[in-house]
Amino acid sequence: MQLKRLELSGFKSFAKNTLLEFPVPISAVVGPNGSGKSNVADAIRWVLGEQSIKSLRGKRGEDLIFAGSSSVSRMPKASAVLVFDNTGREFPLEFEEVSIGRRVYRDGLNDYLINGSDVRLKDIIELLAKVGFSSSQHHIIGQGEADRILYSSPSERREMIEDALGLKIFHLKRIEAGRKLERTDENIGQVEALRKEIQPHLKFLKSQAEKFKVASGLREELRSEFKIYLSRKLAMIDRRGREVGERKHGPASQLKKIESEIASVRERIEREEKKEAKEPERNKLLAEKLKKAREGEMASLRELGRLEGVIAVQERVSKTAAEEVVPKKDVEGILSAVAQRLDQASKENALEKILAAIRDIRKSVFEFLQNLSGQKKTGEISLEDNRKELSELELKIERLQKEGRELSEEYERETSRARQEAEETRKDEKKFYHLELEAGKLKDALRSIELDEEKIKLLKDEYGRELEEAGAYVDGEIAKGEPFSSAEELEDFRKKLERIKIKLEEAGGIDPAVLKEYREISSRDEFLDKELFDLTESRKKLREVMKELEDRLKHDFKSGVSKINEEFQKFFQTMFGGGKASLKVIEKTHRKESEESDEGGEVEEVEEGIDISVDLPRKRIKSLEMLSGGERALTSIALLFAMSAVHPPPFLVLDETDAALDEANSQRYAKMLEDLSKTTQLIVITHNRTTMKCADILYGVTMGSDGISKLLSLKFEEAGALVS
Repeated sequence: MQLKRLELSGFKSFAKNTLLEFPVPISAVVGPNGSGKSNVADAIRWVLGEQSIKSLRGKRGEDLIFAGSSSVSRMPKASAVLVFDNTGREFPLEFEEVSIGRRVYRDGLNDYLINGSDVRLKDIIELLAKVGFSSSQHHIIGQGEADRILYSSPSERREMIEDALGLKIFHLKRIEAGRKLERTDENIGQVEALRKEIQPHLKFLKSQAEKFKVASGLREELRSEFKIYLSRKLAMIDRRGREVGERKHGPASQLKKIESEIASVRERIEREEKKEAKEPERNKLLAEKLKKAREGEMASLRELGRLEGVIAVQERVSKTAAEEVVPKKDVEGILSAVAQRLDQASKENALEKILAAIRDIRKSVFEFLQNLSGQKKTGEISLEDNRKELSELELKIERLQKEGRELSEEYERETSRARQEAEETRKDEKKFYHLELEAGKLKDALRSIELDEEKIKLLKDEYGRELEEAGAYVDGEIAKGEPFSSAEELEDFRKKLERIKIKLEEAGGIDPAVLKEYREISSRDEFLDKELFDLTESRKKLREVMKELEDRLKHDFKSGVSKINEEFQKFFQTMFGGGKASLKVIEKTHRKESEESDEGGEVEEVEEGIDISVDLPRKRIKSLEMLSGGERALTSIALLFAMSAVHPPPFLVLDETDAALDEANSQRYAKMLEDLSKTTQLIVITHNRTTMKCADILYGVTMGSDGISKLLSLKFEEAGALVS
């Protein structure tokens, strides 16, 4: 890494924008006293984070700002920028160039910049520590500070050497780890206190949560069992509904068919009954007609018998030629007997019996006439008239007999038809009776089925109530499951649900707010426990890191001191032409009060330091106090160069460190600069001609009457080319 340039503006005597480029290994800044050349070293020191205004030859921050002159007004601010080549990415930034700047204002306010962006001083210190710069700034030796390391305390020397070895970054990390460890210990204490504070309440809430957990388990079990119960019951209701529907279909269709037949039979029976209601009147008319015909026939037969008797008498009388008179009493007797016999015959329905009666009557009449001894009478109807009347009467009787036969036949037919219809009606009535019986049986079966339907309806109503009750436990639709096989299984399952409900009631309810509070506090406790675990692990890791850093610091420090001793010896012999010089690590023990112990007390603390031992050739000098000013300067330079040789800094600023050297030592000094420039970029502020000769570029600083420092540059390569 190379320092490319320094940009100044308003810094001390550099009022105007001034640019110093450092493209070569050794750059020299020269000029008369008071020209402001040492302000270059002060600017570099200031940009790199120097906080002591006194070390910058001032009292206040505004002393770093150009104060003005008789011809130029003062500046409101001062700024300085160091620009580094970062192509090798020594700085952990993705930039080819890295600029570090600082500004100060009249009010004392400071701005720190990295590539033009505002940052903190801490950011700059950490960034510089990563490339070997440190707050001790051993790589910047100001005017009169060449032997500063010799007058430092052992602990300050140790700090300088650690900085020179690049161990400052580990110190910063250790300090940061220590601060983190302190904060971690504080956080652990706070977390433990918080956990201790919430534990009693958390214990109470936990017991409530466990009750809720039991209740939740029961509620979940009830939800699951309720769901199974409802699904199985729904399936059972559907199955029973289908079964009842299937059972009802056959009887219902049969009943419908039978009721249709019953209606048809009833209609026939009613029709026959209406017909039978009219039949007696018809039969009565026929009977009356038949009776009248019989009575007419009987009357005609009686008249026939009378006429036949009269005619027979007349004929017999005519034969005797004498008229006989029959006593009235005898005639009345025979007529009474005939009338009585005719009355008996009229009551008979059979024609044969009637004819038989007529023959009897005729026989009786003839017997009467044979036994009669009559008297002739004059003035009676003639025989011819009687015969004519008899003929007409016989025709009438024949007609009446024919009409009687016809009426009798019709009556017989009607009677036969009525008997047949009555038989059919009796068959229909019998069929109606059997159909009614069968219909009654079907209705009884249907009433039983309807009772089952009513039971199913009650089950559905009960299912609806249970489903509404289950709404507090069961979400979503209920899918059909395996139906209950029997009512006993259904009842057993219901009892099981009741037992779970009772257990749930016994478990009691928990206020959701309490449960929410438990979750929050439990979550907080878990978070604190996790935090405590993380903090404990972090503390463990921080202690491990601190131990590793401590071990590395000790190892690297001892190794670095050993290497510096080798280089110190070489440079010391070069400067003094012999002799010996070495660094020695010393330990100093002091007591301090313990901060970790609860009982207080003191503990011993061991502090390491660096002691310098020199042995000049041809002199018996064993301590630094016995060295002259020149010897101290040479010893400091030898040590400084040794430190730079072991761990080369990015650049080294030497401000008139060769002022006290004579000609011979100046040559040795210049030779060491040339050797050192192979590993470290050097910026030398000097009056020494020998030192100027080893420089690759010279910046001449002058100051005019306006009090402003100005630069004149000269590159020896270009000057040599012009001379040749």
